[in-house]
Amino acid sequence: MKPLDPLPGTDPIAVTVLGRTLQVQTDRPEDLAAALRLLEDTFQDMDSQCQVRWGSVPKGLDTPSWYLLGALNLAHRVARLEREANQQTHDLEQTLSKLLNDVPDEPSAPVPLLDEDGD
Repeated sequence: MKPLDPLPGTDPIAVTVLGRTLQVQTDRPEDLAAALRLLEDTFQDMDSQCQVRWGSVPKGLDTPSWYLLGALNLAHRVARLEREANQQTHDLEQTLSKLLNDVPDEPSAPVPLLDEDGD
């Protein structure tokens, strides 16, 4: 199959995960590198958890299942972070609402900065 021409403003980059290489196009190689590090860290965490529990990766677990478990781990992480962000936004909105309720509707009379003597 003939490789596709890169999209304008993107660079083709080869990404290798668990021994499999995929050619991708990106205009943000540093974001792709960060995502790849996160994915590799996820798989390493999964490997170490399996080592602790079973001594190795379970025999019946094939590569597509391992990828799926990695994707589920990352999706769970994203869902948790979104839930936490939504809770923080909600808490901030409530705090701002309480603060706005404490502000009087009518401004108070201006207070002179200097005494009548000019001091």
